[in-house]
Amino acid sequence: MNLSNIPSKKKTAIIYSSVFLLAIITLVACIVIIAKFGNSQSKIWAAAVVGLTISAIIASVVGLLLVRMYWSQNAIVKKSFNFFMDEVVSHNSLGLIIYDNNFIILWTSSFIKNRFGRKWVGYSLAEFFNHYETHFDNNLQSLNFKDNESFYHAEIWPLKNCISIKDITLEQNMIQVYSNQLPVIGEVEIDNYQLYHSILSKEELYRVNQEFIAILDELVSNYNFVYRQYTNGKFLVFTNKESIDKMASIDFSFFSKIHSALKNSKINNHLISISAGFALGYQNLWEKTEQAKNALLQAQSRGGDQVAIFSNTERPKYFGSSSEILYDISRTKIKRIADLIEGKLKDPKIKKVICYGHANADLDAIGSALGIWALAKEYNKESYICSITQDSTTESAIEKIIPKDEEIFIRPQVANKITDESTLVFLLDNSQIDRTDNKDCINNTKVNNIFILDHHRLGTSVDFCPSVNRYIDSAASSASEIVTEILMFVQRRISLKPFVAQMLLNGIYLDTLQFTKKVNARTFMAAGWLEEKGANSAKSSEILKIDEDTWNDVNDVLENIQEVKPGYFLAYKDIPLSNDVISIASEEILKISNRKAAFVIAKLKGTKFYKMSARGLDVNVQLIAEAVGGGGHFGTAAAVSSEDFATFIDNVKQAIVSEKNESYTN
Repeated sequence: MNLSNIPSKKKTAIIYSSVFLLAIITLVACIVIIAKFGNSQSKIWAAAVVGLTISAIIASVVGLLLVRMYWSQNAIVKKSFNFFMDEVVSHNSLGLIIYDNNFIILWTSSFIKNRFGRKWVGYSLAEFFNHYETHFDNNLQSLNFKDNESFYHAEIWPLKNCISIKDITLEQNMIQVYSNQLPVIGEVEIDNYQLYHSILSKEELYRVNQEFIAILDELVSNYNFVYRQYTNGKFLVFTNKESIDKMASIDFSFFSKIHSALKNSKINNHLISISAGFALGYQNLWEKTEQAKNALLQAQSRGGDQVAIFSNTERPKYFGSSSEILYDISRTKIKRIADLIEGKLKDPKIKKVICYGHANADLDAIGSALGIWALAKEYNKESYICSITQDSTTESAIEKIIPKDEEIFIRPQVANKITDESTLVFLLDNSQIDRTDNKDCINNTKVNNIFILDHHRLGTSVDFCPSVNRYIDSAASSASEIVTEILMFVQRRISLKPFVAQMLLNGIYLDTLQFTKKVNARTFMAAGWLEEKGANSAKSSEILKIDEDTWNDVNDVLENIQEVKPGYFLAYKDIPLSNDVISIASEEILKISNRKAAFVIAKLKGTKFYKMSARGLDVNVQLIAEAVGGGGHFGTAAAVSSEDFATFIDNVKQAIVSEKNESYTN
């Protein structure tokens, strides 16, 4: 071996190792000699003892030198390696926290010290994360938190008593930039534009269009927004998610500027409004365009003067609806749905018709269902109404008015058994399957055989029913009015039985509060036609009278009435009441002047649920009802909840206080 080419430290190690090995050999040899000769050879034995002692001393000293040399080198290597690894990990925006079995921090890496401070050793993990407004749970595997403008992701390794924390600010910012630039397609339209085309002068119509264009031009200036008109009063718009979020933050309030477009006109009582639908999140542009159309239709089905945003990643959002739009005097839509229904009834393949109102059916639900039942009978179809729950007023009306020998009502089990592809299914005074007495009502029938006739503003999508089979007119007073108009427009001469006409008129009387609310010319025409068919308005008024027990129940629930905010009154009591009694109580509250909205909560008789009935005067109570899981009209809404009484009351109060855009702004 050429020692000249070996590093000095390695030379020293070789020499020490050789001396140590030689000393060990000498030590072993001396031990063997001592054992073999004992005291028989005193000189040899003495020399062996001396050799043993010297070799042991040399071996110990050299061994210590070798240990010291290697320990020093390993310590340097370990220190350098740990420092290097910590620096590399920190450079890659990753830090480590080591904790004990009591979740107390024992050690933090340099990244943690630099980003979060050096003080955390000795503190608990809960205290660390609480400082950054993040809840720590021992069962979590990971969590995200924010400090100033930085975002962090923490991975928890319970078996290793370690937490790794990574800076994900760059990723979050990239995701945010990507999200902000996602394309959004929308459709914007003047509500009832064709109606205004027929009732406004050219000058007034020009003024409306100019006001509309001015609003859109303002959006072009303030946002990443472009538009193109593709037909009179309707525009296709392109924007991005960032712009939509900014518009949503101010509740699309700029659209309300068009309300005053005719303020200097002779017909300034007409409210001009805009509805818009936007679609985001869909990758396919064609699908996004279709969803924008659906969003616009949804906004208009909910009464217009509002914006609907559809997305494939979250529930639809609605903004606006601060007023009720002018009802459409045109009969083209009702004539179209009447022709479509009549065409279906003429089809020999259709054998049966089943009508569904909502659960706890009122006079409007049963009246409108009877109208369709009677129409189907005119075409010799098997016709039924599936309803097993009604409010007390409706139960009394059925008992007094409908002949006992008429086989009209069936239970859900029977309805499910007879429903097939030859069955037409009608949802009346309701557009949601889960609000009927039969959650399986559309099973087994064909999609094209499902119809919706309703006057409530849509709260959720109704994709189970083709759009051509829906007639949802929130300007109509009631579903009974809609069905009456259909009966008026079918080509066949209808010989309506008097009890059917009476129940239809009862439905109109109920929802108009005996022609004191939500009445238009079409309502009076429908009522007049029903009287010609044998209905009696005096009987309708008599049906709606309440008895002394009901009056006492109303007074009982109204004992605990409070003003939640100026003009908004809430009454509640944990007592079982019929559906109609709760509604009557809310109407009673508004009989006192200067009250804008009324809300009454009580337990639904015979159930475990609580109902809120809401009424408003020029106030959109639908938005408040939707906030607690309900829905309805601009001025009439309701919600049913399985929450406990106190929680439901708190949620209703919060919805009343939080809702900002429910007032009339014309």
